[in-house]
Amino acid sequence: MLDISKFPVFETILVREGKICSTEFHLERMQNTCMSLWGEFRHKDIFNRLEIPDKMQQGIIKLNIYYNKYISEIAFSNYIKKEIKSIENIEIQDSIDYKCKYTNRKNFEKILSESGADEVILIRNGFVTDTTKANIVFEKNGKLFTPDTYLLNGTMRQFLLKTKRIIEKPIREEEISDYEKMYFINAMNPIETAFVKNIR
Repeated sequence: MLDISKFPVFETILVREGKICSTEFHLERMQNTCMSLWGEFRHKDIFNRLEIPDKMQQGIIKLNIYYNKYISEIAFSNYIKKEIKSIENIEIQDSIDYKCKYTNRKNFEKILSESGADEVILIRNGFVTDTTKANIVFEKNGKLFTPDTYLLNGTMRQFLLKTKRIIEKPIREEEISDYEKMYFINAMNPIETAFVKNIR
């Protein structure tokens, strides 16, 4: 079992048909995380040292990098997409902090467990943030929008903003019904294959 006190932060990375995806976005987030927590970055060559096991060279694979200031631990696994049938909106406290991708996710696990839903949309001060495992993209009249009140600036979110596929804006809970669809995106789920829910 992973020692989260030893490895306080981590990355989840898509490996598709033997190719590690979006390394530049993940490396940038690792650097920002390390500089924020420890004031230096010692993992700049991590992707140069990575070797994908032969049995993980095909299909959709999840790569996790757990790390601290000095060392990292690597784990490859087959990716199983979560089935989402029920969604609940949950108001969260200001004290919940997830600006870094922390391995300690007990707050989210507790919120999700108590809700009884398959996934929850986290609301803070009336504004939409994220789900417990994904950023949210809303669609309206052919345009895509994402809340600027996110908890974690996900790598897929950053990619979609950089390529101007999505627009950042504040979205209140009561405004969700103004949109036609919503997508739950993260590193493992680009918008083309993400969970999508029709809103109206």
